[in-house]
Amino acid sequence: MKTISPIAIVIAIAITIISCSSTKNTSTVITYTQNVKSIIDFNCASSCHNALKPAGGIDLTTFENVKMQSVEGKLIPAIQHAEGAKAMPKRAEQLDDATIQVIVKWVAGGAPK
Repeated sequence: MKTISPIAIVIAIAITIISCSSTKNTSTVITYTQNVKSIIDFNCASSCHNALKPAGGIDLTTFENVKMQSVEGKLIPAIQHAEGAKAMPKRAEQLDDATIQVIVKWVAGGAPK
């Protein structure tokens, strides 16, 4: 019967620790298509900010328009109900913190499509 050397055990443990820690350090890229579009469509574009009825002149039915609002610094203050901003969605509860964070991270990541 063969025995496993202590060095082999240490190497196996080290590999396991390294692989587990590298998995935890990877971050998911948040994109408009995969993460943000459904939030905007459901909470903004479906009722108020669409091409047929662009409330306040804002149409949020396209990536380009949503990105423009984020680049201009209007999207985040509105959904965070920041002082001085028009709180959105209007006549509805503020989006939950997790949903707001998805949009904040998307904008912070460069608002990729």
